[in-house]
Amino acid sequence: MWDVETGGEVAVLKHQGQINSIAISPDGRRVVTGSADRTARVWDMETGGELAVLKHQAPVNAVAISPDGNRVVTGDEDQTARAWDMETTWELTVLKHQGSVNVVAIGPDSRRIVTASGDETARMWDVETGREIAVPAQPAGETFHDAGPDWHLPELS
Repeated sequence: MWDVETGGEVAVLKHQGQINSIAISPDGRRVVTGSADRTARVWDMETGGELAVLKHQAPVNAVAISPDGNRVVTGDEDQTARAWDMETTWELTVLKHQGSVNVVAIGPDSRRIVTASGDETARMWDVETGREIAVPAQPAGETFHDAGPDWHLPELS
């Protein structure tokens, strides 16, 4: 990690494999990294100290932190995305694709997760239930590229 004002190094965050993704919590207190070493790690932003290790069965390609700071979402090579509680680091839900999960994002209300996969789909999920709530409309054989107006979203109750 680097101090933006001085350009000085603050801390080195280490994994046992290449780091594929990084996210900073909205309050600036934590950093989450995802790595080829099959872990995502939660770090203290001020000290660089490791706070938690989120273990996976395959390399972690993507990480995101919810806008409310309560959830971490990871995407990995075993065709899953996982939602975790930031404080307890408990795994809350597992979301399945048919290809490696390469991108994860969490909506501004912290209630929806969007995942994109090597299976050429992007899917939207309810954070609390893990239920798939939307799949983009796309012509057969075309790869989905952005959310655009083609999402069919039901209202969350």
